[in-house]
Amino acid sequence: MTVKLSSDGYLRIPIKREDISSDIKKIVLGYEDRYFYNHFGVNIFSIFRAIYSNITNSHKIGASTITMQVARMMHHKRRTFTQKLIEIFQAIQLEIRYSKDEILNLYLNNAPYGGNIEGFASASFKYFNLPPSSLSLSQIAYLTSIPKNPNRNRPKKGRDINRAKNRLLDRLYRLKLLIRKEYIEAKDERIEVNIRPLPNKIPHLSRYINSGDEVNTTIDLTLQNRVQQIISSHARELKKYGIYNGSAIVIDNSNMEILAYIGSQDFYDSKHGGQNDGLRALISPASTLKPFIYAKALEKGLITPLKKLYDVPLFIDGYKPTNYSKKYLGEVTASEALQFSLNIPAVELDRLLQDSSLYYILKDANISSLNRDKSYYGSSLALGGWGLPLRNNGELFASLANGGVFQKSSYIKGKSYPKKRILSRESSHLISNILSDAPRVEFSSYWEFIKDMPKVAFKTGTSAHARDMLTMGYTPKYTVGVWYGNFSGKSSRPYHGEYATGLYTSSPTLFEIFQLLKDNSWFKRPKGVIREEICQDAIIIDECKNRVIDDTIKGVKLSTPCSAMRAEVLSYLIESGEIKSIRELSNHKCYNEWIEYKPLITNPINGKTYIYNRLLPNELKKTMLQCYSFQTNPTIYWLIDNKPPIVSKSGEKIYLYLTPEEHTISCLDEGAKMRTITIYNKEL
Repeated sequence: MTVKLSSDGYLRIPIKREDISSDIKKIVLGYEDRYFYNHFGVNIFSIFRAIYSNITNSHKIGASTITMQVARMMHHKRRTFTQKLIEIFQAIQLEIRYSKDEILNLYLNNAPYGGNIEGFASASFKYFNLPPSSLSLSQIAYLTSIPKNPNRNRPKKGRDINRAKNRLLDRLYRLKLLIRKEYIEAKDERIEVNIRPLPNKIPHLSRYINSGDEVNTTIDLTLQNRVQQIISSHARELKKYGIYNGSAIVIDNSNMEILAYIGSQDFYDSKHGGQNDGLRALISPASTLKPFIYAKALEKGLITPLKKLYDVPLFIDGYKPTNYSKKYLGEVTASEALQFSLNIPAVELDRLLQDSSLYYILKDANISSLNRDKSYYGSSLALGGWGLPLRNNGELFASLANGGVFQKSSYIKGKSYPKKRILSRESSHLISNILSDAPRVEFSSYWEFIKDMPKVAFKTGTSAHARDMLTMGYTPKYTVGVWYGNFSGKSSRPYHGEYATGLYTSSPTLFEIFQLLKDNSWFKRPKGVIREEICQDAIIIDECKNRVIDDTIKGVKLSTPCSAMRAEVLSYLIESGEIKSIRELSNHKCYNEWIEYKPLITNPINGKTYIYNRLLPNELKKTMLQCYSFQTNPTIYWLIDNKPPIVSKSGEKIYLYLTPEEHTISCLDEGAKMRTITIYNKEL
């Protein structure tokens, strides 16, 4: 529960008609307007009595009915004879328009209870930290006494509030509105105010709720509190890595309702920006979106779970992605590539998908932070080279749980958004199985604490320089996202020589949350997922060497594009001994296309500026040159500026000193095809 002050600084908590107990009604009416149900807004007898009393006595009494008080509260004008006549007229209008119970409800919601407290329920929560339905007779009596003179009667330090409630109880007893037992017990009870800060269980989320009325959110407060405790506890442990913030989201997949919304480890931690909202902040998704690339590749027939891919160096227009381990595994299955979160296969598949790549999947989901052309992000998009709010990331993973159907999440009860299919049911199912079968060895000693966990599909991610550590996970019923990092953008630091990663920071938190959720169900196999024999080879050379039975999507034909053979792959095939030269691939259907490829300069990188220390000898300032050719003759020629050509071989590394200026470098193969780049050398 969260309670906020209104825009004008008042605490206004409405009391529902069904929450007005018989005790509240009896005491309020007995004190304020005994004949409430018998008059039509104005009590003529009370008016004449007040006139007579005020003429003959120095002690002034009023004659306002509850209806007249409601009329006065509507305008808050000075009490004059003219204004009193207006109140009488408006009271009659109120009686015509509303029922008695509705008028009583208006009074209880608008009566002043001291300071900025307006309404009976507001006073109940503020002074006693209790809902109106839980108040005792004594507490009701005290609250009822306040509106007569709010500033004098409201709780203050040193003021005995029991005297005020006892005076009111005496009056009610004299009027025979209380039986003796009620009266004695209420007078004997000593009450004390229990003023606490306003409840704020969902502080980050409540900032976006600006309605002046009661709003029913989807938040499960018990779960919210437990998840907040888990995030706060783990964040304290991660301080040794220089990590001070954490966030989490829990989504009910069936209706996309947000059950837990943890914006930071501590909303009141101003030192580390605790009031920042980690579910809305733009953070790098790192490797967490790779499953969507693999899902689309399954749909397009580029892979099956056991189809092999090449994990070898890759150069794309000056961009050279590397694996987190800085190592390359050669041939791996698609499942292994995703489970080990290898960067090269993900970038390569995204490249091969072309108009079905990750960029277009995210555009289909209408992810607002993806607001540039595809060329702006390039291949780095596949590795988290942009900003994605954790909430949106959770919605994307919920689409995998929902069979490829994307829908935005909601924190308002009953509010929902349109649905859109972004992946097939079959590819989503296959990806879920791959993500749930991540090798246990990766968790080392921590696995003993999670080995009895329900089956969970999950993906970890660690951004560049260990700034963001994430884990996204889901079961059929729930999706959970966890992030640790710093709102300042500062990188984490090593502890005992080890850097923090998503696997060892956010994953344990995610598993703890799923233990709370207790979902032991799993996805049913779609009819469109079948078992059949496939050729497992990454590229078929002469004939298929490895055939296996694998899960495939019915009607999707497995096919490897010719463009999957790139210079780096050709080099790998030659160096590993699978082929001696490209001539051995002359019978392949793609051969004529391959030999038309331009040579690939892998070093230096086009457009890059290289800086050297001018005091070093030229021998230590040499630039490495490397180029791959697709010709049967491996001879290549380096053309640097206007100097004579340098003869080399495909893939051979040569080192040259290049003067501190702009250089145009070309690689020419035996087929007269050439690639040209420009670099800049500086000496400081």
